[in-house]
Amino acid sequence: MNRNILNILIAGGAGYIGSVVTSLLINRGHSVTVLDNLSKGHRGAVHPDARFIEGDIADRLAVKRCT
Repeated sequence: MNRNILNILIAGGAGYIGSVVTSLLINRGHSVTVLDNLSKGHRGAVHPDARFIEGDIADRLAVKRCT
């Protein structure tokens, strides 16, 4: 089976929905980066295999660090 592995950015990945989506994507073999400012989310909710960057989606420099 040929699977396409994607690099995916999840903004808000430390929140409930973002953390569930991150887990599903990682379990399917994708590479996930989580960008979250932790204003409502929790660092502990981020999947251990996800790359985590603390920052805001409105901050261009934070988004640039995700690449």
